[in-house]
Amino acid sequence: MPWSETKPGYWQRPLGENERMIKWIGDRAHATGREHWSITAVGSFTLSGSLNEGSLTAKLRNAWKLLRFQHPSIASTAGSDTLDYIVPQAEDLEQWTNETLRTIETTAEDLIADLKPSSYVAGYFLPHTTQFVLHTAHWRTDGYGALQLLNAFFEALVSDLDATDAAWGDEHIRLVPSIEEVLELPEKATPEIQAATAECLKSGALVVGSIGLPYNEAPGTTPRGTRSIRRTLSRLSTASILLNCASRNITPLSAVHASLASANYANCTSGPDGAGHYTSTMRFSLRPYLKEPFNSVQYASALYTGSYMAKVARTNSWEENAAQYNELYAAGLDRGFLISRRQFAIQISALLERTGDLGPPRSEVDISSINDADKLVKRVHHRGGREEDALEVTDINLALECLAKETYLFFWIFNDRIEFNLVYNEAFYEKTFMTEIMNAIEHALKQGLGSTV
Repeated sequence: MPWSETKPGYWQRPLGENERMIKWIGDRAHATGREHWSITAVGSFTLSGSLNEGSLTAKLRNAWKLLRFQHPSIASTAGSDTLDYIVPQAEDLEQWTNETLRTIETTAEDLIADLKPSSYVAGYFLPHTTQFVLHTAHWRTDGYGALQLLNAFFEALVSDLDATDAAWGDEHIRLVPSIEEVLELPEKATPEIQAATAECLKSGALVVGSIGLPYNEAPGTTPRGTRSIRRTLSRLSTASILLNCASRNITPLSAVHASLASANYANCTSGPDGAGHYTSTMRFSLRPYLKEPFNSVQYASALYTGSYMAKVARTNSWEENAAQYNELYAAGLDRGFLISRRQFAIQISALLERTGDLGPPRSEVDISSINDADKLVKRVHHRGGREEDALEVTDINLALECLAKETYLFFWIFNDRIEFNLVYNEAFYEKTFMTEIMNAIEHALKQGLGSTV
């Protein structure tokens, strides 16, 4: 169902089934003061010209309000069954800004390790490093959307528009619909949808017998903070890797995924059969599959993503794995996958609520990618078209709060450099071990492609 006004200034719609599913997974950790799978997008930036004049705090507050005006779903709140949005009065907007935007003297890594759940999207400015951290529950958006929101914040920061002059009250036209609504999926599954859902669910069986990393199994161990290992390859090394990928007719993502499989095998404990295969997630943004305007930046604060599981055998070569992943990524998503999104989430949610989990704990390094981040985050933003008044984005980072034994490799390309971020929970893994994993990924990538720089 679409958004509807329940009383003047109060808008509401039902939670979509995919939002509900991801929210259930995230909410499980609330008792510990954390949120599983919450997303952080970090942007480092510099200011020049008139952007350095006046109060930066005032500019940040104005930009944050403008971000809410342009993407009001960042200020929607979730109940057990509904999403709600309230058009703010002036004092409400100030209170919301005070609650959700903070300036903090710490490092981005320490901030992320100590993040708490929030009813809204939250923003943090780190003045000593000139970084902005955007934090959100995963049910509200995905990796692509988080970076689009970060970019929208930077656009708002260089804007001449005063947030108090915005046409508050018309935000409902920009509130995002659920993926089920966008895909126009019926509430009652048809036989075709039932069959497509059954096919999608099959890939979940591939986790049985899959390998994983050795982790801290001390009795009473509970999750702590999410930490990460960043790795930025030089422009020279990136150029060599991209050239070698092109000559082999494979995508950089396929090459990275194959390298991740190699690193998992090199550091794993065996599966139950004594050998084990590597199972990981094939993640896809649904945005390219959506009709206009739902495939646009306007819908950044929306959960439009999907995935299935795929496995590769221990006996496969790097080249065979790269070719397999390349074929799967190139194939993309079919009609059956798209029409099953509602019913798939319904059945997974029912299983989670019944059993509390989807199976035994997994401890492999999985993968998530947004590929070309330059398409999502503009490197330079100019105020009023003036070249001298600029905000330059010097670095970006993307991560997922990880409270399980499973870890995640994030991969993207920005400013002509390949970037990696390997996230893990510090309760289960040591930094030195995860650095070895990152080294193994980079080594396998360069070795597999024959890159020497």
